[in-house]
Formats: sequence, C-alpha cells, structure tokens
Amino acid sequence: MSIICIGQCAYDLTFPIQEPLIENQKYRIMEPFSCIGAPAANAAYLCALWNAETVLISRCGKDFYGAEIRRVLKEAGVDTAYLMEDESFSTPVSAIIANSFNGYRTIFNCPGIQRKLEFHYPEQAEILLLDGHELQASLEALSRYPDIDSIMDAGTFHEETSVLAQKVTYLVCSQDYARQFSNIEVSIQDENSWRQTFDALHALNAGYIVVTLGDQGLLYEDTQGIHHIEAFNVSAVDTTGAGDIFHGAFTYCIHKSYPLQDALIIASATSAISVQTLGGQTSIPTKAAVNRFLNEQCCHLILK
Repeated sequence: MSIICIGQCAYDLTFPIQEPLIENQKYRIMEPFSCIGAPAANAAYLCALWNAETVLISRCGKDFYGAEIRRVLKEAGVDTAYLMEDESFSTPVSAIIANSFNGYRTIFNCPGIQRKLEFHYPEQAEILLLDGHELQASLEALSRYPDIDSIMDAGTFHEETSVLAQKVTYLVCSQDYARQFSNIEVSIQDENSWRQTFDALHALNAGYIVVTLGDQGLLYEDTQGIHHIEAFNVSAVDTTGAGDIFHGAFTYCIHKSYPLQDALIIASATSAISVQTLGGQTSIPTKAAVNRFLNEQCCHLILK
C-alpha cells in the first residue's frame, strides 16, 4: 500500500543571480546548481525521504538526465519501477534563474514532445497525488483506485488540470489557477473575494479546496467556513520547488490521517524551510528539521 505520485519529472539547472533579470545583458554565473525537479518527482522524493512507501508514475528519456533522476529517486527510496524510459523522448529540463536577493525565480521548462505511452500501475494504493502533466495516466489511476483519496496539484489552469480537478478529493490550487479559472482576484483584506473564489471553484470541484497564496499564506474551507493560514516569516533565497514540496508534505500528512488544518500547517512549514536553501529537491527537509521548525514556531504539532 503506497502513495502514488503521477506527473512530470525533470532536471533543474539553476543559475543564481543577485538582481532582477534584464534583457540584452550578459551574466556570469560562478556557482550554477543542478538537481532533479518537477512537481510529481519532488513530491515523491519528499514522501520517500519521510519513510512513506512511494511510487512515481512518470516518464524520462534514455539519456543522462533520465538516468540521474532515476538514481536520485531510488537512493531516496522511491519505487521507480513505474518510471517509464522512452527512447524517443528527451527528459524534460528546466533552466531556472533564481534571484537570491528576493527569492523569486523564473523558470524555462522544456517538457519534451510526448508520444502515447503505456504506463503500469501497482495493484494497490492508499492515496494519489496528480500534477496534471500525465492526463491519461492520471485518469487511469483514478479509475483503478476509485475509493482512495486523491490530491490535485493545480498550478496553472489548462485542459488537463481542469479535467482532473473535477475528479479529485482535494483540489489544492495556486492563486494563479484560482484567478485564471474564476476571473476573481483574491485579496486577503477582502473576505468577499474569498467566498466568490471558492464558490467559483466549487463549480469545478465539490470536495476540499485549498488556495495557496505564496508569502501571504493560504485559504482553505471546512464546515465552519473559509479560513486563512498565514505564511511563516522566513528569508527566501530560492522559491523553486516550494509548491511541489508543499503538495508532497500535504499528501504525506493526509496519508497519515492528520486533520486538514494540521496538514496544511505542516505543509506550509515544510515549504518555508525549503525556500531558505538553493534548489528544489535538494531543499527538501527531513522530518527532524520540520519538527525543529514547528517547535521554534510554537505550532504544537509533531510530524510523525
């Protein structure tokens, strides 16, 4: 029985700079940085690092980047038997400009040209995390495991995420996704905008909805209404992978039967730790690091 993450894996090439990127300029990068990346891969790495039985259903090319992704995931404990190697496919690569002055990043993702691929699936699963990059594989998994919880990492609104968003238990979407779908700008100061946004999103999904707001925290809804959880106050160096890490930690916590609010606080803490270090996958904290942070923040929660 396991956590199954379905979607993209990629290799991240990060170029740290100390100022906003300006066109038609030349930059010398003295310390470039590389690691594996992409939403499903980062989430799978986190869950395995935290000692959960984890499967990644994805694709990579028969190339250096694909081999490196498989190696790193296997070393963390991810079951890579369902990571398909496609000889006609180039492993996705992301070039990331990370502004270490403010933590913002600009990502140029090269997803590769995908052909139809036959994926394989474990006999059993306990929870699904979908990032929208492998639509048919995700739909097949939802069909194969109809009675388990499923989570959608919805970063950008497009056809694939729209189809999946209607079928999952938890729709966890970015502020951009919520705005693109609803045409409503969420404002922390305007609670009417919260209700309008959630009402619009419920036309897409009748289950649990969470809207992440970056350094403004997040909004979530329960039977008592819509609530705001503030972001932890940290100095960000690189926000690459912060959302992936949030979704991975949230999935782990739901898998461990944490209440919704507690799962969101732990996921927020995990993401807050990650942005203080360069890189995505390499910034994923251990459970011990998360527990230290939660204790420092007086959250009265323990990550088991």
